[in-house]
Amino acid sequence: MINAKKWMGYILMLSLIAAALAACSKNESGNKPSAASSPTNAPSNTASQAAQQEELNGTINITLPQQSSEVWNKVAAAYMAKHPKVKVNVEIKPLSGYKEWLTAQFAAGDPQVDLAMINEVADLQAQRKFVNYYPWFDKTNPYTGKPWKDSFNLEAMGVNLGAVGADDSLYVLNFETVQILWLYNKDIFAKLGVTEPPATFNELIEIFKKAKAAGYTPFALAGDSSSIWSGQAGWLMRIYPDQYFRDSIETARSQEADYTYNPDIDDVWKYDAADPYNDSESKVTKNPIRVWKAIKEQQGDYKMAGNPKWKAVMENLKTLFSYTPEGFFGTNEAQAYKLFLTGKAAVMLGAPSAYWQLPKDLADAEKTGVKDGVKPFEFGFFNMPSMEGEYVQAPARTIQLPIGFYGLVQKDAKQTALSVDFMMYLTSPEGYGVYVTAIQNSRDAALNGPPALNDITLPEEMSKAFASFKQIGNLEGLQGPSNTIARGLQDYQPSVQEYVSLVQRYFYNSMTVDDYLAKMQEQMLRYLPEALTFRKLDVSDLDNPERQPPKRE
Repeated sequence: MINAKKWMGYILMLSLIAAALAACSKNESGNKPSAASSPTNAPSNTASQAAQQEELNGTINITLPQQSSEVWNKVAAAYMAKHPKVKVNVEIKPLSGYKEWLTAQFAAGDPQVDLAMINEVADLQAQRKFVNYYPWFDKTNPYTGKPWKDSFNLEAMGVNLGAVGADDSLYVLNFETVQILWLYNKDIFAKLGVTEPPATFNELIEIFKKAKAAGYTPFALAGDSSSIWSGQAGWLMRIYPDQYFRDSIETARSQEADYTYNPDIDDVWKYDAADPYNDSESKVTKNPIRVWKAIKEQQGDYKMAGNPKWKAVMENLKTLFSYTPEGFFGTNEAQAYKLFLTGKAAVMLGAPSAYWQLPKDLADAEKTGVKDGVKPFEFGFFNMPSMEGEYVQAPARTIQLPIGFYGLVQKDAKQTALSVDFMMYLTSPEGYGVYVTAIQNSRDAALNGPPALNDITLPEEMSKAFASFKQIGNLEGLQGPSNTIARGLQDYQPSVQEYVSLVQRYFYNSMTVDDYLAKMQEQMLRYLPEALTFRKLDVSDLDNPERQPPKRE
């Protein structure tokens, strides 16, 4: 991640999304959790609301990265006003170094933190260091009088309770959504004679050509190693290949005898490239072992070398990245954002939160590098322009997913119940209302997207803005080649590091596209055994993908 010191606001939100996407994980399919899956500190029965509230006392320590201290302290104050015997401490840390700080909390043996952002500590999740939310979902939320699960739009959160097995866990709560879009400077487009945003990739490139000829940086994009893997450049390295490999779901989906198969879903599913949500978690289950097997055996588009589809999309991506800032691979996200803020760049990647945050940042001298800020310009949004050609199977989708990654550190029964109560308050109409109002009035925060919460009423301005962003489909978390091998083998870090080096060499014209794909193929096969071991799997598991792999320590 970038180390941008005081760069609060929109660019830090994008960095946070990048960190989130770098470590996203999903639960595998199964059956609804049984009582045996409940931790010992999950109550067997819910006390009355009044009794619960009387018992609440203690301290909740909230430590989050790159959030608004102003916003979270408003929520803490509102909660403490309801519970005078509870003290809520809020500490905001830089994103850089947060993972190391959180890991050190556990290494010390007695973490003080209660609420944290835990997307980058998968190892601690695997060790069950956090509260499993599933057993709490059936408990009554005292701030709504309904089961807590009724507070959530579970489909938007990507949670299918009907496909949760007894051994499954949910350690993160993601109840806000984000959609990756393009932002453009309307003033620059007007000077270029462009009256409409591009609908296709070729139209985008034609605009870039005009912008470059006029002396602008066409595309403000970071190209450092973080961006190439988990950041904005890495998003594009997954988004565009997805157009070419939509039918790979036929390889990744569960077969009838598979341990992941859910007849309620899978018996009725049929492949439909015209439906951008056809391969979503709620419509078809996937067998990750079949994906590993396809990579090992180089089945279909899980093979990169000599594959004309991979060649076509990589040639297009090379063209796209040729319009990035000078010194692309040394440019970080803060520097790229500054180019856009100061009117030197025509477009950048963003999210709906820019609707509120960008005007604040244009007036910020620290972010623009200009005393008293820069002259505001009119900006707009457009969705991913689709690549076209012989091998394209469907229009472009984007990354549209729930975020938040809020986890509660597992402690004794009393402390866990107190922490859960705070989260129930935060996700209730009352608590979230405090949160949204604080964001609306803050100097350094913006709502990422519509919340995945029920019974929430957003301010009219927010509702109208979010309604204007058309949904085009989501590829995040799916098991296709675009997510599993486009940036190295299944996010296994040694493979990722080789990918970063190889793709930079390819974009620098020091190797051909065929050489790039061949070297990517070679390094993935070379790393596959140890990548499997890292995931607690073995090469022998791939011989029988219908069987659930044994648990390994």
